[in-house]
Amino acid sequence: MDQGTAALLGASVGVAGTVLASAITGWSTRQQVRAQAKAEHAHWRRQVRRDAYGAFLAPASEARNALKIAGRAFVGDRDLEEIDRNLQRAHDQLALAQGAWAVLAIEGPEEVEQAARSVYTTLRSMQTTLLALYDAPTGTPDGNARFLERHAVEVGRLSERMSEFAAVAREALDDVEGPLGAAPVSRKR
Repeated sequence: MDQGTAALLGASVGVAGTVLASAITGWSTRQQVRAQAKAEHAHWRRQVRRDAYGAFLAPASEARNALKIAGRAFVGDRDLEEIDRNLQRAHDQLALAQGAWAVLAIEGPEEVEQAARSVYTTLRSMQTTLLALYDAPTGTPDGNARFLERHAVEVGRLSERMSEFAAVAREALDDVEGPLGAAPVSRKR
């Protein structure tokens, strides 16, 4: 092999190596950009979910507090002013919770939405019980104890359901497998 051919062959190998190295670098850079974009999207999605979970839990907690206060105002001499004020407050907060629950249906995952539905349904049941007690005649021999007992049971049930919601929401936010939500959150009820 003469020097000219060797130089040409060496230059060709050098050019091919440079092109190959450039292609590998370009591919690697694209992969890094995709991975970064995916990580940023997952972070954004987690933030959106956290905000949605909080937007539901805050009015649900306020409604719970208002319903508990209203329930206590039925004991002994009814404080109708306190009852009315807190039933209205609960009604307003339940409307906010219902709107936030609709967002959870979109943001998911399904387990979080189901836990939110359970909280919301229990809150509505508490409200219905107190409204029935409000409309019940006063001065009954049992003092409408069945409504007060039902309310007490619902308060306990709501506490459990709100704890379940918080646990499922935390688990969904901590789920780092796959693109947020690809791996279903498994929570036994």
